[in-house]
Amino acid sequence: MSGISVQELITHRPYLFGSQPVISGANGLHRRITNINVMEVPDVFNWVRHGDLLLTTAYSIKDNPNAQNELIPKLSENGIAAIGIKTKRYLPQVPKKMIDLSNEYGLPILELAYQIGYSQTISDVLEEVLQNNSKWLVEQHNKIQLLTSTLIMGENIKTFMDTFIKCTGLHADFITCESEALPQGAALTHAWPESTRLIPAYLKSLASTLPCFWLDNDKAKLYIPIERNKETMAYLICWGCREEDWEPLQLLLQHTVNLLTLHLSKQHSLSSLEDHRKDLFLKTWVLGEITDPQVIALQSATSGLQLESDYSVCLTSNLIPYSQREIMRAKSYCIMQRIIMLNLGNVWVLLIPKHLTADSNVYSRIHAELSLCLKMPALRLGISSVKMINHIHEGYKEAVSALELWVFIQPSEIICYYDKLGMFPIFHVLSDQESIKKQLFQYIQPLQDHDNHHHSKLVETLIVYLQYGGNIKESASALFCHYNSIVYRLDRIQSLLQINLKDPDMRFQLQMAVKVFAFSNKKGTMMGS
Repeated sequence: MSGISVQELITHRPYLFGSQPVISGANGLHRRITNINVMEVPDVFNWVRHGDLLLTTAYSIKDNPNAQNELIPKLSENGIAAIGIKTKRYLPQVPKKMIDLSNEYGLPILELAYQIGYSQTISDVLEEVLQNNSKWLVEQHNKIQLLTSTLIMGENIKTFMDTFIKCTGLHADFITCESEALPQGAALTHAWPESTRLIPAYLKSLASTLPCFWLDNDKAKLYIPIERNKETMAYLICWGCREEDWEPLQLLLQHTVNLLTLHLSKQHSLSSLEDHRKDLFLKTWVLGEITDPQVIALQSATSGLQLESDYSVCLTSNLIPYSQREIMRAKSYCIMQRIIMLNLGNVWVLLIPKHLTADSNVYSRIHAELSLCLKMPALRLGISSVKMINHIHEGYKEAVSALELWVFIQPSEIICYYDKLGMFPIFHVLSDQESIKKQLFQYIQPLQDHDNHHHSKLVETLIVYLQYGGNIKESASALFCHYNSIVYRLDRIQSLLQINLKDPDMRFQLQMAVKVFAFSNKKGTMMGS
């Protein structure tokens, strides 16, 4: 620790002081002396530095009570360590008001030995400070070497933290976004702090070199972020230290942060290589580039994946930007559920083992967990039927279709099952076939032209009429129209198309036509394109 405490100086160099060295302020004997100064002017507080031992005969304030009264508060504010007074020269005894203020502010007033000159006092005090600083630097060097070797020798984070605690005398904890998402037992005692709850800790000793925070109003614990590419990977949490005692720990804290940053960056790089190899296999598998079961099994084993025989494919809707911590929480959840997760840019693909799909609530739980992790309540999931591993690509296409079709069928649906689509996938396929579209649109085109020219609603009326099974009363209610208005529109439709709406075959063809028409419009495909 830099400098020497007032108590240590009194113990090591007792001859520099009177027989009763501490006049007042005994509760401040822990203050540390790093410099020495001499006061013979009343406004000395403008010239002192933090850690000064201030020597004085009190000549400049001996007849000035106001100066005596303001001296202690101002010197304490500047952070000096103690005042050494020769009381038998100009000030027979220290005034009671100064003694009271000294006790109040915890700023020691010491009785200097009358027979010892300033030059010897200055020389001996500086010698003590330099000796103590030299000893402290050697101790810091040894502790830094110990911390560095602990991590370099491959010890785990728990061992490293135990070493850090022994070196600093602090209580400490270490939490990463991975450990918070997937706790490693009882050793984890702190939850990941929300950024909105972190308040910058304005500690003079650390603010210039080390960013640190308090959580809410708890100023006992210091949160020090471990960052990579401006993103917080972890927090070093320290407590058990008074605010004024953080300065001596600055060097060890800074070195510890540097070591942890390098350690986590190395882990992240290795993990990224493994994830890249695994993602490359998953992409080629899910997107249908490999379908041979033996090749799939071999490449999955090489990528560190243990596959089951059957999976349901779950596809998310487009995701909003997310943080590393949020994706780690989602990944950890999937790992615990044995769900395979693939990141495809702005969507995720989840492969759900068959045994999980037997639970009817599994997709609701997955949706709830992902929504919580990503803070995205509007998330939607497309769900395929269960597929064997060599047909996963078909499952992927089903999940894509489920998301696309349910937007049209039921926009508010958040879990979209392909198995519940019925005939809609056929309409979806037909909407991509130009020749079939033209054949079916012959029933829609005249109505569309009439609507465009007369600002009527024949196409809408036909769609609603077919949707309600030919019930005119319910159609009128849905369209907020009079019954007779719907009858008139239906007559107009039959006249333009030269058809009979009561003919079951014709109504089936019209159903096909309006569904394909609706899908084409949903995709942005214009009539006649």
